Amino acid sequence: MTTSQELFAEQGYLVFENALEPNELGVLRDACQSLLDEPPDDGGHSGRHRIGRGEARRFLAHRHEEFPAVESFLLSGRIGGIIEACTDSGGLLFNEQFVVKGAGKGASFAWHQDGAYVGFDHAPYLTVWIALDDATEENGCVYLIPRNLNDRPNLDPHEWREDDNELNGYSGEDQGIPMVCGAGSIVAFSSLTLHRSGPNVTDKPRRAYVCQYSPEPIRVPGTGELKRFAKPVARPRAT
Repeated sequence: MTTSQELFAEQGYLVFENALEPNELGVLRDACQSLLDEPPDDGGHSGRHRIGRGEARRFLAHRHEEFPAVESFLLSGRIGGIIEACTDSGGLLFNEQFVVKGAGKGASFAWHQDGAYVGFDHAPYLTVWIALDDATEENGCVYLIPRNLNDRPNLDPHEWREDDNELNGYSGEDQGIPMVCGAGSIVAFSSLTLHRSGPNVTDKPRRAYVCQYSPEPIRVPGTGELKRFAKPVARPRAT
């Protein structure tokens, strides 16, 4: 029988339907709304991390320490169980951000591997994409191209698209598999797995929370400076 870890390695992702309890989903939604109430910006970054597009595509990043309940969730056994189901390498919180596509004008996002945005060599990590609203093809769900991580443990070439504020790592014909799922569901995928998202053409925002977990601290070459975070996650509990 194939284990969840073997399946993850074979296809580069796993889906966990209805993984969050209602109170956990409420904590994330409340924090997201608090940040949405602030004026929109470009995501608070520059260069290859300048990926926001105002109200069309907002990235509300690195604010979890202002919300103790969010930080507790990010480091909880709930997340520990997701990490263990995907990989046996453990996990340290590396990055987190809310991603919101505005109603009727939410911008799409090009094919990319998350690891391409790091900017230097590093160990592959796990992206945990959490639907805060029902994710549909109409409101900009994530699409994935399955990837055998055993056969293709590498980053592909990417190019920066200045007009769209994003990297693009694939221009082929494969449209990917749409990750249509309900609010509170999780799509966990490798930082090597190509993915994109469509535009939001509905009359409501599409909210998601993206948290990422590395097997080891990710440090800037030369300086040894820690890139973002390296916070340990609790032991798993039932998901």
